[in-house]
Amino acid sequence: MRPKIVLDSAITITPRLAQLPVDLVAVAGRDIDREVLSDAQGLLTRTVTRVNAVLLEGTSVSFVGTASAGVDHVDRDYLNANGICFASAAGCNATAVGDYVLSAIGLCGRLEGVMEGATVGLVGYGNVGRQLATRLVGLGAVVRVFDPFVSDFGAGIESADLQKVLQCSVVSLHASLHSNEPDPSYHMIGLAESSWISSDALLINAGRGNLLTVAAAEMLLLRGVDVVLDTWPDEPNVDPMLLAGVRFGTPHIAGYSQQSKINATDFLIDALAASLGLPPSRRDPSRGGLEQVLALESALSVSQVVTELVAGVGRLRVDDLNFRRRWSELATPECFESQRREYVLRDQLNGLSVQLSEEKSGLRAMLSALGVSVRH
Repeated sequence: MRPKIVLDSAITITPRLAQLPVDLVAVAGRDIDREVLSDAQGLLTRTVTRVNAVLLEGTSVSFVGTASAGVDHVDRDYLNANGICFASAAGCNATAVGDYVLSAIGLCGRLEGVMEGATVGLVGYGNVGRQLATRLVGLGAVVRVFDPFVSDFGAGIESADLQKVLQCSVVSLHASLHSNEPDPSYHMIGLAESSWISSDALLINAGRGNLLTVAAAEMLLLRGVDVVLDTWPDEPNVDPMLLAGVRFGTPHIAGYSQQSKINATDFLIDALAASLGLPPSRRDPSRGGLEQVLALESALSVSQVVTELVAGVGRLRVDDLNFRRRWSELATPECFESQRREYVLRDQLNGLSVQLSEEKSGLRAMLSALGVSVRH
């Protein structure tokens, strides 16, 4: 008898997943309950489903995988205590989130300053923070990172306390969300911490919404700080004052690229197969996205080229307008979630090539830092 795997219907069924000898049952994330799981051996979920004793008690589930980088919706203590294997897709969307942050920096008029050595502070040095830091250093930024759980930082990256990081020209939040002492990240930036952020700074939260309190976010807006929010305190509820005041706002889609969606599924498959004693699913080496080649105008400066590329791939202007329009029509949690489900996936910078009509000093290095290849 083939194992039954219940998965959130928003999870992409990739060729690797389809190869497994299992019965896949797709259910909307908010409709996954104990009854659906009663005879299931595996659960593949997203962040909309709370995975805990209430959901799993009395079921036959022996494996849980979340197709997300965040894991604060999963009671891992319960899983461990009950011998239930667990895997996350940590790192699946790191490149896409980095593209989003770079797009926000560009559209807020900060990219040229970054390329000239402005300070960028990153809160969190996990998969996203690590990749983003490397790209920012390659662009010319001075990068400072706060992460009390990390001692090994890459070349050109300065470890600093939270206050010094929040005093940077650009601040981007990428810490995992937890309440564990002595360094909880839940609401780590409240009113006191927000006062460390300069009124002429840019704050981006494309990490977890509750790293920041509503009061702190509102105070930042009152002080004139540029704020870009993809994740929101208390989402899928969105404070109307925050949405009205942010420079750009989107419905938790920073990591939603075509490649990251494939990664979110495929990162779980080896652990799922091993847990259930299934033969491994092989990746087809011939598969891969088509390379997109862009021709750039020779009249553009290096900073203009970089800004144009990150803005185009990030698609932030369009996504912000769509979010505001939809939210003005129906300001409900379901509206927030439906926009995530229906989102048209973006490309990534590392799938692009640019064709240059002439060599520009420093441009090749900048494009390389972004993951973009160059043709002549």
